[in-house]
Amino acid sequence: MQLHAEHLRALREPRKSAYVAYAECWKKRFNLIEQSWSDLYVADRHPGTQVAEGLLVSAAATRSEAIDMSAAMGPVQAVVYVEGPREVTHASVTASSRLVDLISLVRDSSAAVQNGEPAEEHAASFEPARNAAYNSYLDFLYAASDALGSDLLPSTS
Repeated sequence: MQLHAEHLRALREPRKSAYVAYAECWKKRFNLIEQSWSDLYVADRHPGTQVAEGLLVSAAATRSEAIDMSAAMGPVQAVVYVEGPREVTHASVTASSRLVDLISLVRDSSAAVQNGEPAEEHAASFEPARNAAYNSYLDFLYAASDALGSDLLPSTS
């Protein structure tokens, strides 16, 4: 029984580390892209001012940082793939895909605002994309929690 418990603990710890690393990386990118959108939206409310210029620079910097983090996200997500199980892997793929969709939307919205389109025209697209991304992140967390919980359940075989 003790040996079985040690085996389960040994299985659980690498998964937990992989899941936490992925969740932290994902959430950091999400927070950056939300900040980028917020800066962009507020800048649009103050056109031609120094405040707007500063916010546009900030929006571009945080958006670039979120995009640049994709290089860090790849290896972290690869560990999640290896650790599995399939439900967690699928949830991470969906969460990453929705986050990339959100980042692309903010990038495209930023270009449009810089070309004179009002940010308000893009706000209707942002909220559903933001919600879809965040809900997929929650789905990943729930799948990871379920997987970690099942690592502790006794075998019925």
